[in-house]
This record gives sequence, structure tokens and C-alpha cells, in this order.
Amino acid sequence: MLEIWPEFPVFVYSPGYQTKEAGDDVAAALRLNHRVSRIRIEKTSDSEWETFAPLIHRPFPILTHLWIQPSIAIKNVISRSFLGGSAPSLRDLHLVRIPFPALPELLLSATNLVRLRHDRIPCSGYIPPQAMVTGLSALTRLKSLSLSFRSPQSLPQRAIRIPPPHTRTLLPALTYLLLQGSPEYMEDLVAQIDAPLLESVQITLFNQEVLEVSELAKFVRRADKLSLLDQAKVIVRSFSISITLSPNLLRGEVESDTLTLHLRCPESALRLSYIGQFCVSCLPTLSPFESLHIHFARQSRWQDVVDNLDPQWLDFLCLFSTVKSLFLSERVDSRVAQTLRGLSAERVMDVLPALKNLIIPWLKPSPPVQEAISEFADARQLSGHPLFVCDWDDWFMAGGYIETGPPGFDDS
Repeated sequence: MLEIWPEFPVFVYSPGYQTKEAGDDVAAALRLNHRVSRIRIEKTSDSEWETFAPLIHRPFPILTHLWIQPSIAIKNVISRSFLGGSAPSLRDLHLVRIPFPALPELLLSATNLVRLRHDRIPCSGYIPPQAMVTGLSALTRLKSLSLSFRSPQSLPQRAIRIPPPHTRTLLPALTYLLLQGSPEYMEDLVAQIDAPLLESVQITLFNQEVLEVSELAKFVRRADKLSLLDQAKVIVRSFSISITLSPNLLRGEVESDTLTLHLRCPESALRLSYIGQFCVSCLPTLSPFESLHIHFARQSRWQDVVDNLDPQWLDFLCLFSTVKSLFLSERVDSRVAQTLRGLSAERVMDVLPALKNLIIPWLKPSPPVQEAISEFADARQLSGHPLFVCDWDDWFMAGGYIETGPPGFDDS
């Protein structure tokens, strides 16, 4: 029936779990490839995909938006003929669980692309870092890039590392970057690109015995806005840890101008050590840090995240020599307090030497926590560096935080 209408652009939408008749209608619309401007296919079954896939392996000259997100990973690799091998009008490409190793070749023709999301890439869809950079080199208008692998098993065995190039690919419009995969892959990728306008970076690294992030640190240094980050938030979970660097945590705004590193690792002590390595690499290049937030997520199993962490917490806190305000959540204050309590008189100024404010949760701390904090505050007083200890309410009343709600904390 579409034939009876004027040749308006067609938006093809398949939400999944459809009747056969509805699937036939989608297939009929896809056959009008010269008129299709948008395609969104979600939660498709294997049989539906087998019907739709051949129809998308044709040119779509006016296609601007393409979103494909099946319920499970597609088994068959997408060939080079996808979209006829060319996408000159494409502005938004969103692929999830799609094995498409020839994607960089398509990107060379997609010079109008603004958003690219290729997530949960299965093993059969692996794209080498060099090939990915080659495809990205044509995307001078790209503002948002998301590239993530399903798991460490999605990556092939490592070959010889590629030495950093003498020249890098410039992504002049890129402001948002999300990457998930092995540290080696991310290091090889960011070593080959420059994105001077970056405002937000989210990196998730899979568990590794040795964490090497030197190229990531250099990449951060090359982004001017990321050099202004002066607040840090650490979130500890049962099997992961993350650190977010931002200038906006005290205002509860973390949407832009942020750098987040998320590490998946089953060993609690190793997680904190890895975050420390990242901070050592990046912190000297950033603004002096004013505040540090430490938070335990609700789903964390307490015993998993606190066992044998005292020495690691002490080493970690020593990295933040410029922090003036330390914010603790209700699930972490006892562990950090006990760590600070154990400091000798000689070392009390080695940890957080610039600290002036210690802010604890609204809930009244347990007697051991109160005693530990009092001992630490007394030691600071004797050293000539008094410490203001208060709860969230007192901090608000003192004007330290004007908005409502705890700054930058989430319960996820």
C-alpha cells in the first residue's frame, strides 16, 4: 500500500515479538530501499533476522539512522555488502551483538556520521585496533563513539603489540567516548587517535594480571577539558571498582566533563591497586584535586570488599595529597576510619596532608567509628592542622553544599 502514497521518506520500525504478518510488512517496507530514511530493528528472532538481513544488504541512499539490536547475538557474520557497502547519508549507527568485522570499510563512506555505537561485539566480530582507527579517520563529524566487547573471550589471542604511531588520527568533533574491552586493546586504540574536544570518557577494562594504562593517560592529557577535573568519586562493588573524575561532583552534575574508569576484577585488593595505578598515571597531569568521595554500592557484599584492605586504602589515600574535603558513605566510613586511626604520629600528615574537612553520613556512626575519627582528628590538631568533622546536615548548614541530596553518590 506504500506504493499509493507520494514518495515520502519511510521509517521502518520492528519492535520484535511480532506476528508473521507484521514481519511481512517490515520486509515489504525494507524493499523500498531508495525511500527508507530510518531503520530500527529490535529483539528479532533468528527467523526474522534471516528474512530482514538480505534486504539490508542493498544500498540505502537516503538512510540517516540505523539501529539493530537483536535479542541474542547474531550467528552469521555481516558481510561487506551490508548497506551496499556504502552509507553516505548515515548520521546515527547503533549496532548491538552484531558480528561485523568489515565495519571500518563501511565507515570510510559514512563521512556524515555523528553517532556510532557498536556494543557487545561477539568474538566473530572482532575488529583490530588499527583497522578501527582507519575507519574512524573518515569521521570528521563524529561526536559520540561507543565501542564495547561482550567479554574477554570476545578478543583473540594477543599478537605482538603495535608500537605507538608517529602521527595520530584526529577526531575533531568527538565529545563523548565509551570503550569496554581488554587494557591492551584500549591502549592500542587510544594511542592512535586525538580528540581534543572530549568532554566525557567512560572506560571499562576486563580483569588483567597487570594493568598498563600509559597510553590512556597520554590520551587524557591531549584533551583540554579533561585537564580541569578536580574532584574524584570512588565506588566499590563486590566484583568491580570505579573512579570518576569530574569538576561537578559537589553540584551533583556528572553528565559532562568527566573521566570514569571501571575495573572488573574479582580480587578486592587488586582492584584498589589497579585504580591506584590509574591515578598515578593520570593525576599529575590534571588539576589539583579538591575533594574525594568514597562510596560502597548497595549490592556490594560487605565482607568481599573490606577484607584485608587497610594497607591498600592507606596507599590509595596517599595519592590525593591536595584533597581538602573527604566524603564518606555509610558503608565505607568504618573501614576508612579504622585505616586513618592506625596512623602513627609521624605519619598522620603523610596521608591527605591538605585535608581540612571530613564529612560522614547523616546516620550516627557506630562508637568504634566515632572513636577512630576522634583519634585521627586529635592527631591532626596536635600536628597543627585542625580537621573539621561533620555529618551531611552540618555540611549543608555550613554552606559547603547548597543543593539538596548527597553530591555525586548513587546507589547502583
